[in-house]
Amino acid sequence: MTSQNTYSCFSENGQTDLPEISEILSTIQSGIEPIIFMDSCVCLHIIKVVDYGLKATNIDFSKILSLKEYLHNNKPIELSPFFGLMELCWKDGNFDINKFRDFKHRIDFFKQIPLKDFRKFKYDFSRDYFILKDISLDLPNPYEVIEPPLMNSYCALLKMRSLAKNGLAKETAEANIYSFLDWMVTVLDSMRAAEYRLALNVFGGNSVYRKMIGLDCKVSEVKKKLIGTSWDIYHARTTSNSFLLFQILGNNISPYFLTSDSNLFNLFKDVNLSLIKDGGNNLNSSFILNSAFTFPHLNNDFIDTQNRKMMKIFIDRRNLTYEFEKQKVERLIRELELENKIIDE
Repeated sequence: MTSQNTYSCFSENGQTDLPEISEILSTIQSGIEPIIFMDSCVCLHIIKVVDYGLKATNIDFSKILSLKEYLHNNKPIELSPFFGLMELCWKDGNFDINKFRDFKHRIDFFKQIPLKDFRKFKYDFSRDYFILKDISLDLPNPYEVIEPPLMNSYCALLKMRSLAKNGLAKETAEANIYSFLDWMVTVLDSMRAAEYRLALNVFGGNSVYRKMIGLDCKVSEVKKKLIGTSWDIYHARTTSNSFLLFQILGNNISPYFLTSDSNLFNLFKDVNLSLIKDGGNNLNSSFILNSAFTFPHLNNDFIDTQNRKMMKIFIDRRNLTYEFEKQKVERLIRELELENKIIDE
């Protein structure tokens, strides 16, 4: 799938196109299931098109059509909205199973519509879709698995925003990065590779990434933005890591991740999964860059030194058993929300 009118895609090998039919069949024959996961925005685009057809708003129809054509021509591959719908159906730690079912039925219907009918918008969900088997979740309480990385990520983003609020001048870039890395190691006790890469961009002078930590939005919108970024990072980190997916879903999977978020894509497109370690009940992974980023406020020597430091920290901590301390992270979150003047809705 190489058309320009497609969603951005990456895997655990970084930026990639969706696989051709020969690669799909070879992967399946080796006992591994190739699956395309979607972020919440792509899921919403599909749901809107199913419900409203040409009347759907804020939709790039060419991207939806390109995805539909790809699925038609590469039928053995699976399209999964699981993680995207998890985000759409969670609020304040509560999961809306009925909303999940409604959305999942619409994604299933999208996959079933004949391509010729989809192109002409000759379909009607309420008329043409029949529920033969109700949807059930394999996990009794998915949030038990999702909560630790989400809370850690949200906490890290709050810390990043606190540091950024004190200034993003070139003169403070390296000090901010030192402070953020030291805080993750000594306070949060969780190395967050994606959040660290985001910090490199925010403090390194790539201003487009400021919106991922809500620096320029209204105070009343900051929490929603940070939680949304936490979900995005969780989706991307999990669905581009076959080891984590096996831990969560219990299947051997070759994952691909589709996103409409250019910042998220750019954050993950140039990384390769490099190290895996077992942190007790939690699987930890490390990624390394496979091509150079550009940071206006940072030089290459600093980046190389920091990358080596990150790798050394990861190796030094390889025998440590990580235990998620919910109460500690909740306390850190409360403190950092006060620093950021977070306003609950």
